[in-house]
Amino acid sequence: MEQGNSPGATASWLNGKPFQWQIQDGSQWLDVAHDDIIEAQYTLPTVEGIYVHTAGYGTIYLDFDKMEIIGSNFKLQRLTFPQSQRMDEYSWYFLDDHLWREYGVQGTGLKTTLITSSDIEYKFQTAPQDGFNFRIGSFNYTINFQAMIQTNVQTGMRRKVRRRPRFTSMNQNPNSTSGAMGNPALSNTLPSCTWQFKGDHGCWLDYRRLGEGGIVCSVNSQDIEQRYQQNPQAPLQFTTGRFQYRLDLSAMTQINLLTGTRRTVRRLETPSLGGANASTGSKGLWQFMDDEGLWKEYSQSGILQSVSSEDIERNYQMNPQGSMKLSTQQFQYSLDFSAMTQTNLTTRKVRQVRRL
Repeated sequence: MEQGNSPGATASWLNGKPFQWQIQDGSQWLDVAHDDIIEAQYTLPTVEGIYVHTAGYGTIYLDFDKMEIIGSNFKLQRLTFPQSQRMDEYSWYFLDDHLWREYGVQGTGLKTTLITSSDIEYKFQTAPQDGFNFRIGSFNYTINFQAMIQTNVQTGMRRKVRRRPRFTSMNQNPNSTSGAMGNPALSNTLPSCTWQFKGDHGCWLDYRRLGEGGIVCSVNSQDIEQRYQQNPQAPLQFTTGRFQYRLDLSAMTQINLLTGTRRTVRRLETPSLGGANASTGSKGLWQFMDDEGLWKEYSQSGILQSVSSEDIERNYQMNPQGSMKLSTQQFQYSLDFSAMTQTNLTTRKVRQVRRL
């Protein structure tokens, strides 16, 4: 759940933050220090939740949909100032047969709906108990805000809905103490690692429960990381569609148990939150999110060939709060390191960017 004003949120807002993530340990609400990465992950509609590693409580899983900490009695909340979030700063998404789609945004092979995120957000802010009704073509739909479900009134088809804030750059006051607030046990909080396998064309793909073409996988990066933390030498078996696989965590390989096909696997660690100085000498891997909600590397063949992760990392190390220009044969782009976004300077299309 998202709350309004509180002492922790007030301090964060005065220091330039419009949000503050908190965990209740059974007796009190504690501010989570260095929660910018949690916020960045929360803004992505494809992210169900993340594992975080804390100094005092070990590894815990934050479920963004339920706003719960799975497997514990801890509670989770995201505090905001009402005046800090305009109604157009939230995006609304529905889960189609394959991917999360934003209302009013055209996807591959899809028609653009007349209903936009701002339309839904206005209704959510003014009358959340009523839900939201709209019509597309010959069909009527309703969104239940409490259940976060969209229903086709004629067919009864139900789809999941998510409301996520749009990512905001945290250009905080240098004298801010918000990064050190809260219980020290919740400091140095880091999201979990990302697990990937090498696809047919040499592209690295994330393990996701819903892959390309709507194929369902029984595990995602979070599941694999949890097993890895428990026993990095133990194999993990899973299914994708009609195939069964064995993931050898010690050899970092994936084997199709039916065909015998073997693929390389890698584990990408998120760097510390200490800025460029904390990651000097690291080989940052840079990716952007494509139209299908998949993460693609800048250095992959055929994708923004004029720039590589090494080029971006070099610029990032020199100024982690700055930006850089990059280009392809058709377009020029601006990559904003503080906002972690890529903007097409011609079409103004903005994409999420991440550094692993």
